[in-house]
Amino acid sequence: MHVLFVKKIVYFSAQWFYSRVMTENFVQKYLKVDDIHTVAYRLYGKKGGIPLLMLHGGPGGDIDYGLLELIDLEKFFVVTISQRGCGLSLPFGELRQNTTQDLINDIEKIRQTEGLDKCVVFGRSWGTTLALLYALYYPQHCAYLVLRGIFLARDEDEDWTLMRSASVYPQEWREFAQGSNPDEPLNVQLYQKIVQASDAEALPFSQRLSHYFEILATNNPNAPLRDETLQNLTANRIFLHYSVHHYFLEPDFMAKNLVNLEKNQICGTILHGAADHDCLVSQAQYLHEQWPMSQLIIEPDAPHCDASYAIRRQLQNIFREVAQKLSH
Repeated sequence: MHVLFVKKIVYFSAQWFYSRVMTENFVQKYLKVDDIHTVAYRLYGKKGGIPLLMLHGGPGGDIDYGLLELIDLEKFFVVTISQRGCGLSLPFGELRQNTTQDLINDIEKIRQTEGLDKCVVFGRSWGTTLALLYALYYPQHCAYLVLRGIFLARDEDEDWTLMRSASVYPQEWREFAQGSNPDEPLNVQLYQKIVQASDAEALPFSQRLSHYFEILATNNPNAPLRDETLQNLTANRIFLHYSVHHYFLEPDFMAKNLVNLEKNQICGTILHGAADHDCLVSQAQYLHEQWPMSQLIIEPDAPHCDASYAIRRQLQNIFREVAQKLSH
């Protein structure tokens, strides 16, 4: 048996055991943040450990609790936050009063409620956008940023995901966009067919969107076409709500503001896959150029999803190094 294969078996077995022992113990909490929304969040690890705010992708996704396996909960106090309308947050799928600024405000309210000072902020995909925004709005409360799979929420980034990615998966894109009008933005058409339609009318279009997103995230054009669930439909509605509103960001927001990370002495690590066909590696490279105090790690063969052994080892090493830095 190949030595590397054996090492991987040992590694994942150890991670599974650690996960079962450490992550089954958590405190589930809910915070009423306005007249509509109650945000769900969980506490893991030891109170008094290095505070870490964990932000999920989407918009419309939820926490990948498997990533907790990569964080030493003897050293970190982890707060996982389900964004408005997501996970156990209530009302599920609610789009009213659900904007990027609302999500940033929720993060800060949870930090205050838990009495935390400077926090490590860990985001992946859309969560990297939120982590960056939180650091720009509340630099005094950011000890370090860990960003995996950069998405900067610019129009050009959205255009890649929904349109220009056809250059990589032309047949799969044609099946996904079948029947669309080339003279109208695709996200607007999907919004009409998925958000503004009944569940029954929306499900087949939502299924196509979910399927294409899985292809982009995994780099697997043979990903099976799965039955669409109401949970995926809700997630896609939240995504499209943000997409058609340009993620509730002013034009050129990132270009104008990313330089403030260095001005505010914010440090962090960027981890991105060179083979990411969902969020191009050029986004991570651009962020690093605008933020010289960051460390950029590019994993050569990694896609957007976090299942690969290389990405998980990189994340584990990053959190180990952050713990060493901040423990001093």
